[in-house]
Amino acid sequence: MTGDWGGLRTAIEDKGFRLNIGLTQIVQTNMHGGASTNNGTRYSGSADLTLTLDTGKLGLWDGGLIVLNGEPKWGDGINGKAGSLLPVNMDAIKPNSGEGAVMTLSEYFIWQSLFDNKLCLFAGKLDASRAFDENLFANDERTQFMNVAFRNNLMLGAFAPYTVLGGGFRLQPTDWLRITTAVVDSQGRAKTTGFETAFHGDAGNVSVAHEWSLRVRPFDKLGNQRVGFAWSGMDFDHVDPVSPFRELTPALLSLLGSKTVNKIAPLLPYETSGDNVMVYYNFDQYLYTEAEDPTQGFGLFGRFGWARQDVNPVAHFYSIGLGGKGLVPDRDRDTCGIGYYFADLSNRLPPTMHSEQGVECYYNIEITPWLHISPDLQFVVDPGGGLDSHDVAIVGGVRVQMSL
Repeated sequence: MTGDWGGLRTAIEDKGFRLNIGLTQIVQTNMHGGASTNNGTRYSGSADLTLTLDTGKLGLWDGGLIVLNGEPKWGDGINGKAGSLLPVNMDAIKPNSGEGAVMTLSEYFIWQSLFDNKLCLFAGKLDASRAFDENLFANDERTQFMNVAFRNNLMLGAFAPYTVLGGGFRLQPTDWLRITTAVVDSQGRAKTTGFETAFHGDAGNVSVAHEWSLRVRPFDKLGNQRVGFAWSGMDFDHVDPVSPFRELTPALLSLLGSKTVNKIAPLLPYETSGDNVMVYYNFDQYLYTEAEDPTQGFGLFGRFGWARQDVNPVAHFYSIGLGGKGLVPDRDRDTCGIGYYFADLSNRLPPTMHSEQGVECYYNIEITPWLHISPDLQFVVDPGGGLDSHDVAIVGGVRVQMSL
């Protein structure tokens, strides 16, 4: 929006300093169902202040990048009104939720490319979604889907919360194969440096993530297939306390309600397990592209995940949908998407809690290269997993994204 600053922006980038400022503002309304529609409109927003230092241009060493990302954030969004397990506005919960306005230096890391980018090393305070479970059509809550279900496989948060200290490598021996591995602290602390607790105590305070990504071109259309796993050696509480909850009938649990259950559950003893594990699969595949622009067209995406039922509230998860770019004539840079998700809850939870599912669709309109406006509509079935028998939540909203 602010242009080249009279040539200053280009001049400092040539010296190795690049500053990107992004501003996101969202208004959403819970129009029906969910936890409450009373006073059900909320405004929230965030910014990304990203400084990238190119060590080669700075005259230090070749192939290095140092990235610092600050995140001012205000408002907690509509998530409480929708009453869903999966937040309908992920931007409103990053880097933290329930505190209104907050400012954090969420990420600071170094990235080093070696052997003509065939091997990349990274270390620092990391957002794991930069390196794992990427997707062409469902991977950015600021420009694509708003619901957390379409950002990453939601189970990954138990192993690498936002954000964590750690390091790893990305190996790309060929154009079609990429292998990524990271070792991180199991406990993320977006509001602190993390050094005061990182990897302290037992070796169990460590998570390992590993992913294989294959680039494929069926019928000369770009696609990606990814499979990975995550493991943590941290102690995890079982999702069900040693309590009479399992013996209660669904009718009685419904009478108690989630507020009563949530108040009682923390007072009861929990068994623990000394580790946790999950596996996931992810794909994106273009089905149609323009001959002159292989990124303009539409395609299919999907995510699938499995995790242990005893220590993970969500035992199985999948999302699937369509994404596209330039589908409307003379609107080559507009993007859009529609997706469905299903979160199957652990059978160790109270029997009235079973699953949550939802649909989201959006259309991202490019007004100018620096200004995008996205109408968004979501339907959430059994918000809260069914414990309080909420009616279908219908959430509408508009997002404004600006690049300064």
